[in-house]
Amino acid sequence: MPAPAALFAELIDDAAMFPPGNATAAEAVTAHQRYRESWFAPLIGPLVVSDSKLAQVGRALQSTDRPEPLAVSVINSGGAGGLLSLVGREIPDVRFVAVESALRDLDDLAGNAARVVAAADQLDESVRVFIEMPYAPGWERAVTEVEAAGRYGKIRTGGLEPAETPSADQLARQLSVLIEADLAFKVTAGLHHAWASADTDPARPRQHGFLNLLLATETLIEGASEADAAQLLGQGDNQARAELITGWTDAEVARVRRRFRSFGCCGVLDPVADLVSLGLVVEPT
Repeated sequence: MPAPAALFAELIDDAAMFPPGNATAAEAVTAHQRYRESWFAPLIGPLVVSDSKLAQVGRALQSTDRPEPLAVSVINSGGAGGLLSLVGREIPDVRFVAVESALRDLDDLAGNAARVVAAADQLDESVRVFIEMPYAPGWERAVTEVEAAGRYGKIRTGGLEPAETPSADQLARQLSVLIEADLAFKVTAGLHHAWASADTDPARPRQHGFLNLLLATETLIEGASEADAAQLLGQGDNQARAELITGWTDAEVARVRRRFRSFGCCGVLDPVADLVSLGLVVEPT
C-alpha cells in the first residue's frame, strides 16, 4: 500500500555535486533536469550547489533548454559574510530557493547563530535559510536563536568517516531538541537508503535510514521519549515499520513534514528505488 504522496513531496534534495558523488556541474545539471522530467519529479527538491560553483552551474545551463530557472539550494562557505555576498547576486537561469550555512564558532555557537540570522535578514524573504548546528556545547542555545528568527535548522547524520556518523542516542537527542523547540529542519550526509544499515564493518561508516528518521520524528512529536526514538533509529522489523508509515493520516503526515523538511543525498536514485521496492511509492506502468 503506498504512503500518502505528501509524505515524500520534495523530500530528497539533489546533492550530487558533494561527496561521495562529486559530480561535475555539467553532470549534475544534466541529471537533475532528467529527474525533473521523470515520473518521480514530485519527490525531488532543489539541486544543492556550493557557492563556489554557482558560476559553473550557470555555464552548464547555457547549453540546455529550460522552460524555467533551475531551483538551487546554495551551500554558503563564508559564514555571515558569505550570506551577505549572496544578496543581489544573480546567475542566469538559476533561482535561489534556499541557502544553507554552517555554524563554525564552537566557542560561541549562539553568538554565531545570531550573526548568521542577522545577515540572512538581508536575503530575499522567499529564500529559506537552513542553519547547520554542530553537536557541541551551546548548540541548544543556537537552536533557540534560529527558531526565534524564523529560520530552519540543519543537522548531519553521517560523513565519510565512521566517527562522523552520530549514534542513535545522539541523533534522537538532536531530533528531540529540534522538535521541542518547534524548529523545522533538514538533515544531510549518509542518507542513501530507507533503513539503517548494519554496524558490521568498522572501516565503513554506518548509515542511518531516512524512513527511520521520519518514524523517530513522528514518535517524538507524539511525546515519546528519546529512548523510544533511538530504538526506531536502529534496526528492527522494517516491514512492520513500513506498515506504520502507510497508516499515517494526512494530519500525521503534515505534522511530520512541517518539521522534517528534506534530506540531502548525492545519489537520489537510491532512495527513490527503496521507496518503490517497499511499495511506498508506485512507479507508473
